[in-house]
Amino acid sequence: MHSGSLHFRILVCCVCLFTGTGAQAQLLTAKPDAVHSNVLKQNRPVEVYLPKEFEKDAAQRYETLYVLDGDWNTKIVVDIVNFMRQVGFIPPVIVVGVPNVIDEHGNTRDHDFTPTVVADRQHSGGAADFLRFLKTELVPYIDQHYPTNQVHLVHGHSLGGLFLMYALLHEPALFDGYMILDPAMWWDKHALDAAIDQKLADLPTKGKAIYIAARSGQPYEGMGVSTVEPIFQHKAPPDLHWQIMQHHDESHDSLKLKGTYDALRFSYQGYMKEPIELFPTGGIVIKGKPVFLVSDAGRNLDLHYSTDGSEPSAASPKVDGALAVSDPEKTQIKLLSNRGVFDRAIAHGLKSGTVLPPSYRAKDTDTWHVSFYPAEAWTNFKHRKAFKTFDADKEIDFSAAGRDALAVTVERSLDIAVEGYYVFAVASSNKARLSVAGRPLLDNDGGRPAYIVPLQRGVYTVRLELQRAPNTGDVSMSVFQCKDGELEWWKNELFKVSSRK
Repeated sequence: MHSGSLHFRILVCCVCLFTGTGAQAQLLTAKPDAVHSNVLKQNRPVEVYLPKEFEKDAAQRYETLYVLDGDWNTKIVVDIVNFMRQVGFIPPVIVVGVPNVIDEHGNTRDHDFTPTVVADRQHSGGAADFLRFLKTELVPYIDQHYPTNQVHLVHGHSLGGLFLMYALLHEPALFDGYMILDPAMWWDKHALDAAIDQKLADLPTKGKAIYIAARSGQPYEGMGVSTVEPIFQHKAPPDLHWQIMQHHDESHDSLKLKGTYDALRFSYQGYMKEPIELFPTGGIVIKGKPVFLVSDAGRNLDLHYSTDGSEPSAASPKVDGALAVSDPEKTQIKLLSNRGVFDRAIAHGLKSGTVLPPSYRAKDTDTWHVSFYPAEAWTNFKHRKAFKTFDADKEIDFSAAGRDALAVTVERSLDIAVEGYYVFAVASSNKARLSVAGRPLLDNDGGRPAYIVPLQRGVYTVRLELQRAPNTGDVSMSVFQCKDGELEWWKNELFKVSSRK
């Protein structure tokens, strides 16, 4: 379960920051549109929000998120989508607001969202017609006139959530992601419970993600979710991705903010804007002596692995904190997503090898020898002369070069007292090459590569070469010792050299 008020306050602040500080919106201004429905015998207005990317690439196609009760729910969904796009938690999407209509009977939601007729609401019981309108008229219209990829998600709250449960049971192929917030499952004395119990086990599971946000305590009982959850627990297919979450200290309306955010996170679980890196990013493994990999994502990713060369699946072991790799050629890692859309293989960059012997002529020293070269010396230092050399302890002052672009070598000796694994990590926005005992380890065009290598006792020459471009960021290199039985190797920093800020 989520923490209550703290989660809510943080989310409110984040949404307000995004919408109130002039940050760039990720969705274009709404386009008003309408569909004449022969099923409902009405003109039904819609609001269509295209992603900003559409302006640059009209050929790109996007998933579509339909928002029921669009007259009051679309804005909050759009604000949260904008924020989540900004922080890289979801891909570009099309948002379609589906507002209600006021007719001679009142608000059409009482008719459209209710699956049965009840005595005190004479206009109720129109869910079958509204579902047919969505399936045969609105969704095909949006797919035909807008850049969709025909993957559809849907958002509904209260009676809208009740309708989505009805739609899930009767047209499960219509939508791929269901965001059901505080659904009115009490309707007609829990009329849908029997249908859920009867049909849930046979639902198609591929590409489906079902998120139900409820309130804890009496509202969990009062809204009827308390009788739905046990059915999901006992009848849902094992490979169906679903979650029912109870949120503390929320009102029926306030739940929409937190519930929408969490529902989007669940529907797009596995999506990563940036590539996933495992650290160390590469290196040499001695068979039988495992190396421990960790993710830098800072998120609870569904990473699974195999050690026999087979492709990992949901049944494979899950990476929990760190992954011990002893046979890199047979170790496969895969990110699994709730709907399968964002599944991907994760490269680990490790290979089997032997211990790297120490240098023959290295001198034991605790200082870095720094040389500045003209920029054109990059990759050909042997045939160029340094215009400035000096020794440094922990910091390199690039401003001492007197020029913006240059090539740099940084070299020292490393005394290894304990045989074992060591990690050499470089963080640089410039091109960098690293060698140990004359053996090239890293050749990288920026980024944060980290290479693990087994070393013997002895003295090793460590050499870092840089191509320093104008107006670029800082650079640093660290060496870590991987102590036996200690997973958090990054806490054992032996030394570090970095540029002066």
